[in-house]
Amino acid sequence: MENLLELRDIHAAYDQIQVLNGVDLAVPAGSVFALLGANGAGKTTTLRVIAGLHQPTSGEVVVAGRCVNGAHPEELARRGLCLIPEGRGIFPNLTVMEHLRMAARSRLPLAEVEAIAFDRFPRLAERRHQMAGTLSGGEQQMLAMARGLATKPALLLLDELSMGLAPLVVESLYEVVAQIASEGVSILVVEQIAQTVLKVADYAAVMVHGKVAKVGRPADLEGELSAAYFGT
Repeated sequence: MENLLELRDIHAAYDQIQVLNGVDLAVPAGSVFALLGANGAGKTTTLRVIAGLHQPTSGEVVVAGRCVNGAHPEELARRGLCLIPEGRGIFPNLTVMEHLRMAARSRLPLAEVEAIAFDRFPRLAERRHQMAGTLSGGEQQMLAMARGLATKPALLLLDELSMGLAPLVVESLYEVVAQIASEGVSILVVEQIAQTVLKVADYAAVMVHGKVAKVGRPADLEGELSAAYFGT
């Protein structure tokens, strides 16, 4: 299977603090790939490097067969890369519809953006005139995902989708993630809580101290996950 994303020996640092120490990763097209590990393992920095928000000190980021080192985030977005950051990144004083109107400016007509959002997340249709800051945490995450999907991404990066959400809400969101992947979108999910994402992941990798310690099918990683989280 062709890889839509490859990281080749990626090193990255913040000032003099080395965070990534030779990350190698390959995300096959149309798959859900879970990137797991404890706090401080380097997961979010990896996403930031892929999205062009943090430049690696060495190594290559390859998207659809092309090295994109040095590309600006907006250029990567135009090429079909979408990052939904930790914390959702919604504007609390804008309504659901105002968020969708902003998304419509990038690529698609508003009617199509609405259709994508409301077909995928019917609850947002009920809340269309509500301020985003008054939505529940799960509804805010739905809005962040709907806004990202309006860009028609080929590669979707999700950072801590489950943060602060009830288990049933997280499970329903990951059902949507699986549906999106089944339609051909490649998805790289960073999670600290492994259980739910592994139910829908095709592949997973465990990060430890800024390196990928193990890659495989979810069922094959139980021992590595125990070591990564509990040091056993």
